[in-house]
Amino acid sequence: MATFKISSEVAELLPTLQVVVVTAKRLDNSTVNPSIASHAQAIVDKTVAHFASNNYMNAQSHPRVALYRNTLKKVANVSSKKYPQSNESLLKRVLKEKKAGRPISPVVDFYNSISIEHAVSAGAFDLPELRAVDAPLELRLALPEDKFVPLDAAADAQPGNVDKGEILYAQGNTVLTRHMAWRQSKQALVTGESTEVMFMSEVINEGEVGAEPTELSRAIAKSLQDGIWDFFGVESTVAFLGQSLGQLEFGL
Repeated sequence: MATFKISSEVAELLPTLQVVVVTAKRLDNSTVNPSIASHAQAIVDKTVAHFASNNYMNAQSHPRVALYRNTLKKVANVSSKKYPQSNESLLKRVLKEKKAGRPISPVVDFYNSISIEHAVSAGAFDLPELRAVDAPLELRLALPEDKFVPLDAAADAQPGNVDKGEILYAQGNTVLTRHMAWRQSKQALVTGESTEVMFMSEVINEGEVGAEPTELSRAIAKSLQDGIWDFFGVESTVAFLGQSLGQLEFGL
């Protein structure tokens, strides 16, 4: 069985991290979905108003974005200017343009709206592609032999190395995303043909966390599952992983 694992090293570095994993089958990611576009714009409007009412001057001013920046700088010496997390990048664009981003696909547009709504990172992988590789999906520290080809690289681009000590998603020595949720490769990419998907959100929680999912983790899981039902008409399953939860592995 294919599995997703958080390494013990990452769990120790990020003791307040809880990864929300939601899986769903029979998704239609090939047809334009106007309801997702409307939902995404509503989230953008609400987010812009929230920033204004709280006097947040920029994306970095949001407490959750600041927590991601400060935590990753502390534990992995990550430059947030060079390697901004996806939540920060999305919020910067929202505050600048005041509108939802250019449509990519229903699944991608949906999980981007989750990221904007909760100011956390969110993403997805194609499950059959993950299962086709004889290695677990791991959130772990980089290894010297790891290789990465960014999504926007030329077709004949050669794999490049990653930084020592960075936190990344990988299968074997193929890196799927660098610096947690900074940049993605084509490996297990969600496309218009994807029908079975693993959604995830890396939630860095504030303060002490107990042995149960935090209120924020549960809210993100609810937004994911409710949206999957409302916009795609299918049910989904959820799991929460993290050191505080005593669970670092989940069967895919």
